[in-house]
Amino acid sequence: MNTDIQEINATRKTICVSLSAEEIAELENKLIAYFKRQARVPGFRPGKAPEKMVRARFDKDIRQELKQRVISKAHQEGVAGADFEVFNIVDLEEGEIASGAGATLTFTVDVMPEFELPAYAGLSVTSQPTEASEAEIDKMLTQILNQRAEHQVVEQAAAKGDYVRCSYEGKIGDELVADLVPDAPMYGSQNVTWEEAGSEDAPGVRAVIDGLVGMSAGDEKDVSMEFPADFKPEALAGKTASYHITAEEVRQKVLPELNDELLKSLGAEDEADLRQKISQNIEEQKQQQNAKAERQQITEALLKAVDFPIPESGVASETDTVLREFMQRNLQQGIPAEEFEKHKQQLYDGASKAAHDRLKSRLILSRIAEQEKVKAEQEDFSRMIMMQAQQTGQAPEKLVKELQQDQTRINRMRSDIILGKTMDLLVEKAERVVVPAADSTAAAGE
Repeated sequence: MNTDIQEINATRKTICVSLSAEEIAELENKLIAYFKRQARVPGFRPGKAPEKMVRARFDKDIRQELKQRVISKAHQEGVAGADFEVFNIVDLEEGEIASGAGATLTFTVDVMPEFELPAYAGLSVTSQPTEASEAEIDKMLTQILNQRAEHQVVEQAAAKGDYVRCSYEGKIGDELVADLVPDAPMYGSQNVTWEEAGSEDAPGVRAVIDGLVGMSAGDEKDVSMEFPADFKPEALAGKTASYHITAEEVRQKVLPELNDELLKSLGAEDEADLRQKISQNIEEQKQQQNAKAERQQITEALLKAVDFPIPESGVASETDTVLREFMQRNLQQGIPAEEFEKHKQQLYDGASKAAHDRLKSRLILSRIAEQEKVKAEQEDFSRMIMMQAQQTGQAPEKLVKELQQDQTRINRMRSDIILGKTMDLLVEKAERVVVPAADSTAAAGE
C-alpha cells in the first residue's frame, strides 16, 4: 500500500491511498473463504460448496463487501494512520474497486489545527456585586404586587401604569404604515388593543404608549413617532410617522394590600420575611449573571490570545447549527419566516462569524482539557442525563436506553461534559475583580 498526502490549504489535505492487485486479491480471498463458511447452498453441507458456485450465487454481495473492506483498509492505514489528527472526512473518491486490479482511493480531509496554547490560568474577569439594594427589593416587590393587581374602570384620565383600551392608525405622509409593514401590525394600526400607558417595557409604538398618559375615554390625540435609523422592520428605519389615537376605556391599576393572606400565598411569614426572600432571589440572579458574564469574558480572552486557521467543514456545520437555533428562537417569538429570507445573506454572515468563534473556542478548550487531563466521569454523565430528562420530560431510564443505541450522541455528551468542566476550571483559576454595575461596561471595553 502506498500513501501520498497533498496539502490543499492550512486545514485541508488529500490522502491518496493505492492498493496493489495482490492486496485486493488477498482481501478477496479472505472474503470468499468467509462466504464459503457461512453460505447455505442447496445440495451442499455448510462450507463445502465449490468456490465458483459461491462466487456466482453471491456475486453482488461479495463485490459490495469487497468494496467496504478496501475502503476500511485504506482508511485504517492511510487516514487513521496519518501523523496528523483528522478533524473530519470531507469527501471520498474511490474509483473502481474490482477483482484482479489495483485500486486508488482519495480521501479529502480537514485536519485539526496546530497551535500553541495561550496562558489560561489566572485570566482577569470582572463581575458585579451580588448584594440586593433596598431599591431593587422595592422594585421586585412592586412587580409582585403588579402581577396580582386588579384593574378597575375609571372616568378619570389615564395615569402611568393604567391600562387603556384604544385604537390607533399610523401614517407616513399619505401612506398607511400598515401597508409598509404588513407582517408587523403593532407598528401599523390596531382596531382594538389594550396598552399600559407610559410603560417603559411595553412593545409597540413608543409614542402611542406614552401618548395614552392623560387621555380619558372618548379622547382622541395625534402623536409623532421618529423611528431610529437602525430600526427593525427596515421599512420604518429613519422615518417619522404620525399616529391618530382614540381612547375607549381607562382601567386604573389597584395594587393589593400586603396582608397576611397575600403573604401566606407568597410563602412568607411577614413582610420582613418576604423582603428577605426577594433579596435572596435577586442575589441568586446576579450570581447567575456573573457566572455567564465571566465565562463570556474568558471565551473572548482566549479567542484574542491565539490565532489559527479553523477547519472549513467544521465552520460550515456549526453555521447551520447557529442558523437553525436562531430561526427556532425567532419563530417561537412570532417572527414570520419571510423575514429571514429578506435578510438571508446578512443572517448567514453573522451566523458564520459566530460559528467560527464557537468552534475556535471549543478547539482551545479541548486542548486545555488535554493539558489538564480533564475527564468525563460516570457521575458527570448521570448528572447530565438527569438534567436532560427534566428538560424534556422523559424518564431517565428511557433516555439511557436511547443513548445506548446512539454512540454519536454519547460522544457529543462526553465532549460537552469535558468542555464544561474545563470552563469551570478556568473560572476557578481566574483573577476576579468586583466592580459596580456602572463601571463594568467600561472595564470590559478596555
